[in-house]
Amino acid sequence: MKKLKLKSWVVPALYAISLGVIFISVIFIGKVMSTEYEGKPVSNYIPDSFFDDDENDVTSVVEITNETVNHPYLLEGVSVAKDFYDKDATEENQLKSLIYYKNTYMENTGVLYTHNTPFDVVSVLDGNVTSITKDEILGNVVEVTHSTELITIYHCLDEISVKVGDTIKQNDVIGKSGKVNIDKGYENALLFEVDFKGSILNPNQFYLMKKADLTK
Repeated sequence: MKKLKLKSWVVPALYAISLGVIFISVIFIGKVMSTEYEGKPVSNYIPDSFFDDDENDVTSVVEITNETVNHPYLLEGVSVAKDFYDKDATEENQLKSLIYYKNTYMENTGVLYTHNTPFDVVSVLDGNVTSITKDEILGNVVEVTHSTELITIYHCLDEISVKVGDTIKQNDVIGKSGKVNIDKGYENALLFEVDFKGSILNPNQFYLMKKADLTK
């Protein structure tokens, strides 16, 4: 059988043609991709979770105009069932301020008020309702923001008279006292807490503060 031999110029020519085809293909694909994506907004290709929504981070607050702080109730005869746990108090008073729940003793971070009948729970200052939640132990909880540094929290509510976003005045009704299942249980109770400058504040000290103390 006769063998055929390629001429010396054929192989280099085939290499040159192959390289040319690859080069043209790359250029063509690049043009197609640039045309397909051109003009499309970046947000179509980057998940929304990568962007901060500044509007959702803004907490609306009101200016404190009240000269003094009121108690979170108006009814006479409301008493203290558990006082704030003060680390500087006597050992006897500290023991009285411990909350017992499911074989555990906890320091009371507010003041627990009770009465023999349900009573209205009111705002201690002008403010905005910024949170309403339900706690397994302490029932309905309402947070009122008075400034960027001051939040008051009302636990153990039964009925709630406000909604998130409401602007309320001092002594406006927030809700009704309710049941709390700590210690032996209380039927008509309110646990009141104060968050001032990022720390829990003794409500008994809070009641003595003036407008100047809260805004300086």
